[in-house]
Amino acid sequence: MEKISLLALIYGIFILISNLCLTSSVSVFVSRQMAQSVLSRQKRFNKGALEEVVRDNLERECIEEKCNFEEAREVFENVEKTREFWIGYIDGDQCLSSPCQNGGTCKDGLSSYACWCPIGFNGKNCELELVRQCDVNNGGCMQFCVVDKIRGVVCNCADGYTLGADERSCEPKDNYPCGRLGKKIANTLSTRTLITEETVIQIHAIKHVNVTERNLTAANSTNSTELSSATIRPTPGENYWDFFPTLPTVIKETNTDQRIVGGLDATPGEIPWQVALVHKEKKVVFCGGSLLSDMWVITAAHCLVEGGIGEFFIRLGEHNVKIDEKRESDHEIDEHHVHPNYQYQQSHNHDIALLKLKTPATFSDYIIPICLGPKTFTENLLKSATLSLVSGWGRIRYGGLESDTLQKVEVPYVDRTECKGSDKISRFMFCAGFLTTRKDSCQGDSGGPHATRLGTNTWFLTGVISWGDECAKEGKYGIYTRVSRYMNWITNMTGIRAGILNDEV
Repeated sequence: MEKISLLALIYGIFILISNLCLTSSVSVFVSRQMAQSVLSRQKRFNKGALEEVVRDNLERECIEEKCNFEEAREVFENVEKTREFWIGYIDGDQCLSSPCQNGGTCKDGLSSYACWCPIGFNGKNCELELVRQCDVNNGGCMQFCVVDKIRGVVCNCADGYTLGADERSCEPKDNYPCGRLGKKIANTLSTRTLITEETVIQIHAIKHVNVTERNLTAANSTNSTELSSATIRPTPGENYWDFFPTLPTVIKETNTDQRIVGGLDATPGEIPWQVALVHKEKKVVFCGGSLLSDMWVITAAHCLVEGGIGEFFIRLGEHNVKIDEKRESDHEIDEHHVHPNYQYQQSHNHDIALLKLKTPATFSDYIIPICLGPKTFTENLLKSATLSLVSGWGRIRYGGLESDTLQKVEVPYVDRTECKGSDKISRFMFCAGFLTTRKDSCQGDSGGPHATRLGTNTWFLTGVISWGDECAKEGKYGIYTRVSRYMNWITNMTGIRAGILNDEV
């Protein structure tokens, strides 16, 4: 009886398992036709129609398969749209990382991208704020400005100054920083300006001079063969310094035209970097120069060639050469360095030289060095200034007598293209002065400073008086050595730091 019950139980379990298998087979297995529709890939060439007459599909052409540019163009049927797609298709979208800052719009390119920046921003990623770049208000810097790729605007200062806590201003390290007048002198001059009303009127008139008249004047000036230059030799019995290159000087005469402004006597201490090169035997000032530091003077190379090394000394703090004013300081020369590319017999190129004093200068209200700046800064300052100041004890008219008192004259920068029509000017020189106005530098001023003021109180050396065709001759300008071209050389020779240096030609 027990065996019969056990067999019945086993049979019941078998029947139950069989029913479950039959039920589950419906959901696990599908028909052959249904499985083939899922697993088999549909081929284009098996559709029974020519591929050439079927409209192109982007997914079929370039997603399922690798396409070329022509196949993509067939899809878009537009070259511009194809290029937009192709750039991202080939190397991915370079704009996915959102590289453009400050609201800039990213445009994808082939292995690159471009940012379209909103107004007020610039740079590869629109990371630079325009008001903080050097070409806008000097980047907010008091003196020198450069743009660093990482930090943006970086300010710097001339030798003798330190960068302020605001990283913009320049604070003097001592009582007599370069380029600034002594406090007593500055207070005396504060009630008047170096740029006179007559000069402003004169510049305005010069800018509107009749072109025909200017051309005629320039044409007439080419007929003259008399050129005052360093290559002209003096005749026996004449002073050799009379034959130095003709340079900017002052011509004093009755002002019959509102545009004619003669040179003026400088106030003692007004140009404290002015240097006099004095002949030892003759006791005559034959050239000028500029004080760069307590040990270095810069002048024109032709002054050393004509004057003779060892035949002159340096005088600082001079004002009236006929009077001992008890503030002058005489110095012997320890070293002289004519620019290595200067060729005295061939041209006026590289007309620049450095003199090292045997004893250091003692600064005072009447003896202060002029500032030097880096190449780009100096060049921009030169070109942007309304007027610059030149000075010296040279002749007050061509062929006339030298001046006993230091003279100053304001001259505007003249574009090289205009100047070349009147003189042979190289890129190492520049012109300054007036086309028809008798205001210029002259013999004896050679080597002196062409100084330009930054802001209201700091002067930088922008040129060295070099040569010219007579003095204040109609249709001719004064020619100056372009100091910006020689900043690296000056720094290497003297050790004077002129901000962040630029490569020079």
